[in-house]
Amino acid sequence: RRSGAPSVRCDSFETCGHRVAGRRTRRAAAGQLCSRPTLKGRPIRFFLRGSPAQDRRDQPARMALLATSSASAQQNLVVFTCTFYATTNDVRFKCCVEFLQRAKASGARVVVVDASPSDNIREWLRSAGAHRVVKQTASGKKGAALREALGHAVDVARDDACWLCWQEAEKFDMARLWKDVAAASNGLDVVVPAREPKLFAATYPEEQVHSESFANAYVSLAAKAAGFSDASSKLDWHFGPFALRAKHAPLWLSHRGELWDAQVVPIVSAMRAGLAVGGVEVPFVAPLSMKAEEEDNLVFVQKRLDQINFLDPKVISALKGEGA
Repeated sequence: RRSGAPSVRCDSFETCGHRVAGRRTRRAAAGQLCSRPTLKGRPIRFFLRGSPAQDRRDQPARMALLATSSASAQQNLVVFTCTFYATTNDVRFKCCVEFLQRAKASGARVVVVDASPSDNIREWLRSAGAHRVVKQTASGKKGAALREALGHAVDVARDDACWLCWQEAEKFDMARLWKDVAAASNGLDVVVPAREPKLFAATYPEEQVHSESFANAYVSLAAKAAGFSDASSKLDWHFGPFALRAKHAPLWLSHRGELWDAQVVPIVSAMRAGLAVGGVEVPFVAPLSMKAEEEDNLVFVQKRLDQINFLDPKVISALKGEGA
């Protein structure tokens, strides 16, 4: 594992694959319970019906089935993002390169709309593994870039059922999690990943943990007051990543949000339209380099406060049916 990464042990028949130390368990005897980790880190229990010898013979088939399911989920998704970097020395640029490398290694297709002034940046992104990199042509801020990237993702997907997954490029750990999010989202039209609380507290700047925990509670209470169910109201509204089936892209493409509202307000539109919207908890590990840069930093604390004051009134207005 990398220096500084949390050491976590998971009890499973195969080592875990998310930059943590994994180990194999002893094989359970016939008739005993064995465990595998879920997305929430809690075990799913299943019963071993055969003898230990039969279990050994059956295990390759079980592993192949799991691998096939994971590969199918990975192939049926496209990740899209937008970027801007003034220099390759930017911490976020380095995180983006790692994200693209990890995504390529996992087989994910990534679409990037980039507004950086230098073509050299875009060449770096292509060489790092992006499926498609284009210079931003849409006029506007983050919202315009998001919609342009989504349009390209729809073109790459060519399948209404494909998951189109948005994330900020610096959240490179999401590269390993999208296939699990897709696999756990049966029956949903829109899914909002939620940060596992302990990892959220351990890997984010302390001020951001406090501000976004409060803001999430505030918006969730507003959603409940507006009549939405717990499943759709208790979302990680301020995490950022979300995924939608390609057929629902018009909800985002038609919204005119400038910044973070372009991500979140269409989620409320989906809820009001009766689509199945829910959350999936993920063991996301934020970049420790970003925590080091942002913690105890007044500039970033002010940025988080400005973001909440900009976004939350728009989301609550949409929940009331005034702005969706």
